[in-house]
This record gives sequence, C-alpha cells and structure tokens, in this order.
Amino acid sequence: MPEEYILKVQPDTSLRNYIWQYTFVDFPFEQARQMEFTVLPSSNTRMILFLGEPSLYEEKNTWQPVDRYSLTGFVSRPHQFTPTSTLRQAMVHFTAWGMQPLVDFPLAEITDQRADLNYILNCDLENLSADLSQAPTAPEKARILDHFFMKQLQQIRPADARAQPLVQYILRTKGALRLEDLCKNLFIGERTAQRLVHNAVGVNFKFFSRIVRLEYVRRLMEQGQASLTDVAMQAGYFDQAHFNHDFQEAFSENPRSYLERQQKLVWNKIEAYLETTLK
Repeated sequence: MPEEYILKVQPDTSLRNYIWQYTFVDFPFEQARQMEFTVLPSSNTRMILFLGEPSLYEEKNTWQPVDRYSLTGFVSRPHQFTPTSTLRQAMVHFTAWGMQPLVDFPLAEITDQRADLNYILNCDLENLSADLSQAPTAPEKARILDHFFMKQLQQIRPADARAQPLVQYILRTKGALRLEDLCKNLFIGERTAQRLVHNAVGVNFKFFSRIVRLEYVRRLMEQGQASLTDVAMQAGYFDQAHFNHDFQEAFSENPRSYLERQQKLVWNKIEAYLETTLK
C-alpha cells in the first residue's frame, strides 16, 4: 500500500501558523518506476526537496527535469509528473496563507510554476538535503526542517495580518460564501478583500474559493457514501451542470472519469490519503 512509503510529522508548534505538515516519501525503485502521477489544484502550496533523483514533469508534450529544490506556487491546473528512479523527497505542506511570509515577491508570480529555491532562499540547500538524507527517522527530519524554517522566518518581513482571517473564513465555509457576504461578515471592503486574498495565496478570491469548494467535493466523492448529485448539493451547487463544469475546468476531467481513474493511479491515492490525515 502507498501508506507504507509515507511518513507524516507536524512541525513545531511555533511554525503551525505557516506550515501544516511535513511529509517524507521514500518509494523503492520497483514501485516508483511504475508511477505516473498528477498533482491536482489545491488550496495549499508546497516546498519540495528531492533527496534522490528528481522527477520529470510534462510541459508542452515533453518531459522536463524538475528542479531538485523547488517552491511550488498555487496550482490552478493539473500537472503531470513521473519518477526517474527511487522516489525520495521531503515535502513541506504550507497553510493556505503560510508561504507568502517566506518570500519577498508576490505569490502570483509563481502560480502554476516551480521556483528554484536556490534563487529564493539565502541558505545552503545542499547541507540541508544531506542532513535530511542522513536523519534516520521522520521526527529527526522534522526537527531539521523546524530549525531551518525558524531561521528563515527571522529574516522576513511580516505579511499583512488581515489576510489570514479572510483565507480562514473561506476555508471554514468550504468556499461556498460569496465575496459580498464574506465582506459583510468581516467588516471589510470588497476591493481590499480581493487584494488581500490575491496577495496571500497568489490567485483571486473567486478562483481560490472554487478550489476550496472542489477540495471538499473531492473528499465527499472519495468517501463513496453519496451519489454525485448528492455531493453537488452538499457542496452548495444548485444544478449538476454547474458542478460538472467547475470540476472539469479545475481537474481536466469530469467527476465520474475522475472517480474511475482514482482507482488506478497510485499517486492520487496518496494525495487522497494525505488529505484525509491532514484535515
């Protein structure tokens, strides 16, 4: 099962406003070489450190090598990847608003991009990677990352504190609240709210809310306890056509096809497993 190759650890309590979870992946060659996986749009962004051979990603119908140390911005469309050898990596799952304080540029600049950490963070990534590779347990790897991020956070300017409650409200209401109602509840102007959300996560309010809503949809679908019609209604969709359109636009396939494919793709099972444990 995929779970046996995944270890999850929460960060130090002082970092949990920024970082949701660390995930350490170590797939043996025989399992990794059979994998081709899709990273789907998500309300959370990630930092990836390959501790072995980097994977390849599909770009304009060709496969390109991934930067060994990369920071992913908001993903608004599916991205295809395939391992080249044993898959060993450390992943940092940020909170929805947690990445922006770590960089000195708007996150919108790396939406759907993978930025090379060597050009962003002023640190020795080779030493960090070596320390992570040598650490024998997941808790020890987590402590190394805790130390790294505590040091990084000392060097940054604070982000606008008004963004966090806005993003939290969108998450708490599962993306179903209109901007007008959100602003009334939080006593903030619509233009200000739009700007704060865009700066905090890298995409506009409407798109971010849609992805949060569809994440909720995916969890309901993968639980397998409701029909697609019931799932759409629980997520606040007034008709099946609107639900199907949003799902197709975000994940490049219709809901039924997605469910069928989930049974075949190992990495998507891992993604579902991670979402379940992170909530």
